[in-house]
Amino acid sequence: MGFYGDLDDLPLADILYVLSSHGNSGRLTLSIPGDEITLVFDRGHVASVTTTDVNLRIGRLLVDQGYVSDDQMEQALALQAVELERTRIGDVLVELGFVNSRQITRAVAAQLEASLFRILIQPGGSFVFTPEDAVVEDPLVDEIPIEPIVLDAIRRADEWLATNGRQESLILVDTPFRQDVMENLEPVEHEALLAIVNGACTPMDVAARIGVSTEEVDEVIGRLAALGLVLRAGMVDPANYH
Repeated sequence: MGFYGDLDDLPLADILYVLSSHGNSGRLTLSIPGDEITLVFDRGHVASVTTTDVNLRIGRLLVDQGYVSDDQMEQALALQAVELERTRIGDVLVELGFVNSRQITRAVAAQLEASLFRILIQPGGSFVFTPEDAVVEDPLVDEIPIEPIVLDAIRRADEWLATNGRQESLILVDTPFRQDVMENLEPVEHEALLAIVNGACTPMDVAARIGVSTEEVDEVIGRLAALGLVLRAGMVDPANYH
């Protein structure tokens, strides 16, 4: 039987305990505006992990971590595009000799922890579990200690929330942007607005995507809000978080 709800009401640690202890198989999808991560379970154990956040996909992480260059990634993507059967970018990079399986494994682990952390510290998180009988297991996941990574992400999120509170949400105004306002935006303001349009929903998201400090992003978002381009939702008091 499937189930769903809000992460504010049912903590992720409790959801994972239920799925593990009952040996469930299926898909657990965790969502916030602009980001989604899916954990596929096979009889209570995580069999694969996927995320919709382009900044946390395996190829992007391998480039950011210095394992492959942008040119090598372009070669791998070109080869992936012409292969008859759908092949994961990690497998293509290994085939070309640009990385080894251990480096891919590290990137998968980093992807999982980073995406879980982002979801857990942001407001409005939800979950859906959909049972499935036939589950395709990712061989890479066999080499990754998934449960400790998940628990570490939960611990980090709890510590972050205790210190900072939940991130405020950023919402685009539901009106057409005025041309004169757009033309007078500073470059960093334009980059921040574009990041929000493309799914960044908190100041931390924006800072990560445009490569500036959270302090500078806070000032930039303040100016965008004053111009009527974005709205800032209130922050949640950690003392009221259960």
